[in-house]
Amino acid sequence: MHWIVDTIRYYLLAWGYGAIVIGLVGEDSGLPLPGETVLFFASFLAFKGEYFSLPWVIVVGALSSAAGDNIGYLFGRKAGRRLRGHWRSILRITDRDLAGGEELMRKHGALAIFLARWIWGFRIMAGPLAGILEMAWTRFTIFNLLGAATWACTIASLGFLFGRFTTIYGFFEKVDLTLTAAVAVLSAYWWHRYRSRIRMKPTREQR
Repeated sequence: MHWIVDTIRYYLLAWGYGAIVIGLVGEDSGLPLPGETVLFFASFLAFKGEYFSLPWVIVVGALSSAAGDNIGYLFGRKAGRRLRGHWRSILRITDRDLAGGEELMRKHGALAIFLARWIWGFRIMAGPLAGILEMAWTRFTIFNLLGAATWACTIASLGFLFGRFTTIYGFFEKVDLTLTAAVAVLSAYWWHRYRSRIRMKPTREQR
């Protein structure tokens, strides 16, 4: 934990807002980067008065997150099959998980894009999946930006409010890990529901 915190702090202090851009653009375009943690940390430093301003953290975070999803969307349109292979080999996302994500996108469309970044794992897949499924780019962009703005405001504000913790390590151990665990539980619940529906489909068709 201390190594992770020290590494993120180093890059934030060395690169400033650029570290937020790299973390969130990378994560939302499909790379396994800790964008959410970077945003938390930047807002924590803003509370401490170290190099960052909360309004700018929110603006940069929202725009970077939305830009990353748009890059992922373009990748999905141009290289859908190769992305699937990347997810399977590096992120260990199964075909069943991909099918569940596609079903979620087909059923809920724009709402799924708006809520995607709140579901761990699906945040990385949402943009590329929208491209693979050829969702209208204008509709995707609008709901993606709305979702990114809402998410960035919430995460950054929580990080700023929880800045009252006396140490950075205490902050991450008590807050970030707790939120990560909560998001992981909710994500597992969602994936279980959609994977269960996929398993039931062949049975229903046989009937």
